Amino acid sequence: MDRTRAVQVSGSQHREISILLWNTWLLPGPLSDNNTHNRASEIPLHIVSHDIILLNEAFTHKSLIIDALRSSHPYVATLPRRCWLWPIFDSGLVVLSRYAILEVQKTRFGKRRRWDFFAGKGSIGVRIDLSRRYKPERSNDQRSSVAQRPMLNGDEEGSYTDTESDDEEEEEEQRFPPKTIDIYNTHMQAGNSRGEHKARHAQSVQLGQFIAQNSFRASAVILGGDLNMGPILESVHYADDQDGKERVKAYGTLKEESGLDDVKVLVEGKGGDINRFLTRGVRVVKVEYPGVPVVKKGKGKGKKLSDSDIVVLRVRV
Repeated sequence: MDRTRAVQVSGSQHREISILLWNTWLLPGPLSDNNTHNRASEIPLHIVSHDIILLNEAFTHKSLIIDALRSSHPYVATLPRRCWLWPIFDSGLVVLSRYAILEVQKTRFGKRRRWDFFAGKGSIGVRIDLSRRYKPERSNDQRSSVAQRPMLNGDEEGSYTDTESDDEEEEEEQRFPPKTIDIYNTHMQAGNSRGEHKARHAQSVQLGQFIAQNSFRASAVILGGDLNMGPILESVHYADDQDGKERVKAYGTLKEESGLDDVKVLVEGKGGDINRFLTRGVRVVKVEYPGVPVVKKGKGKGKKLSDSDIVVLRVRV
């Protein structure tokens, strides 16, 4: 087999990437457990092995996590408050990636009710270049130049260029031709009151249209987040059957508007989890629930780092 043919054959392979989703429960101290700083400082150890990280409720101490992972996940996007005065809290959304983030798009939900009214909930969309993976083993000068890149937030949309290349990168590009993937992170309306149901439905329409408009040409799209809803009526998060029906209806609206498909969860007891993924154009390998780690030292030792499960999506692109 000649070299050109070998490259063509190997180039047909797919990358397998892991995407971690975690609602970190980093609310201001009195609203959680008054131990957010200590918990935030331990979170990076448990998420560093994954390619792309989607965090929810990182309202406080997000910089601890971002800085701790700067050498492995230098590409970062956040969704800040619309202005310094209001809402009181930002979105709590963070995206960290080993792969280069080319573009950032954002939307802030127009309707939020009750407690969610005080948080700038919305969604971050990032376009990721899977042919440009940061390699920490580069020289100190190269590592420093990448690690010091500015964080991308929702008001600084743009692109990065990385002209560095070596034999290893060229070999990888031969095996895996350049490909982009659009990934969205969100945290949607909570609660079961009539107003909260209406807000969640409106958010489903807004988010679905946001994804459809920005990713209508994308061959691979993934949405992850604490959606506060799911595809089935059974969930520990729902108050009753009527609450479940309203949330399932809104979930259907999100699927219809976005053009994404639900990722079926086969883990027992997790089919109705509200922390979940929707996809298009990727092959789902597995959905995993690795368990919530506990605080190893200091205040709160032995208690869970978060009140929500970690969810890991493994896909081939």
